[in-house]
Amino acid sequence: MNKMASFLRATYVGRALIPIGLILMVVSIFIFRSVDHIRDFRKTEAVVSRLEHAEDEYTDEQGQHHAATDTVYVKYTADGKEYEEEFGVFSGYKEGDRLSICYNPMNPTEISSPTSIVLPIAMLGGGAAAFIGGIISLIRAARKHKALRKQETEWTNSRSGSPA
Repeated sequence: MNKMASFLRATYVGRALIPIGLILMVVSIFIFRSVDHIRDFRKTEAVVSRLEHAEDEYTDEQGQHHAATDTVYVKYTADGKEYEEEFGVFSGYKEGDRLSICYNPMNPTEISSPTSIVLPIAMLGGGAAAFIGGIISLIRAARKHKALRKQETEWTNSRSGSPA
């Protein structure tokens, strides 16, 4: 039991880093796919045209404050035609605020906020580094465990071979 406990203790970093790395890489792939979805969208400037109250501000049971939210509608021009579409539910926007949006040139009523590819790349890199670090950590722990077992065997054999 003591040997197993020491082995588990020696490998906990690797056993933690490998799943963390895998999770980060999987999440980054999902983010890449959502960014890829708007790859062909065109970027344009929009103006907040109206706000519809969605939810009052409140404080939850844990004492965390949540701001009031509004459904935000934006006006923008796509291919020479003006559109007004729902952008989403947010807090902090005022009528007349300017923002960047992306629209689908095949269906200009389909809009999205521009998304950067930096976050998924950073997550993929961090996930890969964690995964590789976990593998390296497990290999080092296994080598150390093997060396200690060999040393213990040599020590046991040298003691049993000596006269009493």
